Amino acid sequence: MMLNETEDFVEAMEQFVKAELRASMEPADYNNEAIEIIDARNHLFRNVGRQTTDEELNIYAIRDLCCVDEATIETIPNRMKFKAIAKGYFG
Repeated sequence: MMLNETEDFVEAMEQFVKAELRASMEPADYNNEAIEIIDARNHLFRNVGRQTTDEELNIYAIRDLCCVDEATIETIPNRMKFKAIAKGYFG
């Protein structure tokens, strides 16, 4: 059950970050906005504007949630980071 919750969370967070990147029309490394995880189990996220990462408040800068894909040299959502975040919620 935990694995499914984790994978579902990772998938939902990836889709949310991708949507935020599309909406901002900025490359991830220039994006200064952040998202807040409101409810991890129900995959509720929201954009909280220009902020830095504050893990204690469940706020993550979008650029901190991305990494460079070595094959394409593009900045993409970092699924490994999402899995690490999910561990805090689902163990």
